[in-house]
Amino acid sequence: MEGDMSHKRIQFVSDALVEQIISGRKTASVSSLEEVAVQEDEYNDALVVGEWYDVYDSAYNLRTTIRIVAMELCRWDAIPERLWKGETNQSAEEFRQDHEDYFANPDPQFEFVAYYFEKASADTRE
Repeated sequence: MEGDMSHKRIQFVSDALVEQIISGRKTASVSSLEEVAVQEDEYNDALVVGEWYDVYDSAYNLRTTIRIVAMELCRWDAIPERLWKGETNQSAEEFRQDHEDYFANPDPQFEFVAYYFEKASADTRE
C-alpha cells in the first residue's frame, strides 16, 4: 500500500486503535486544543475538516485512509454521545476513564477537540 502525496498523515496512540478504525468500529477521536492545528511530526499533520489522512501504524506502515468529516469543541463534564460511541465506549463515564491519563486528569471545565471521520472505500479514495 503506498501513501497518496495529496493526503495528509496521521497516527494514533496504539495499533489497537488503528485496528478499530480498519474494522469500522472507531469513527471518532480526540485532540488537545494545543495540538489540533499543529503538525506534530511528519506522520501527524494538523487536523482539517474535509481532508483525507493516510493512517499509519506504530511501525510507519500505511494501514487505511480516513476523511475528517466534522470537529467540535467538547467539555470534560459534557461528553457527547456521538463521541463516546465513535470512540467505541459504552458510556461517557467509560470514555472519561479511558482518556483520563491521556488528558492528564482534567478538571470538569477542561475543553478538547473531538473529530469524526469516515474510512475511505476503494471508490472514494482520491
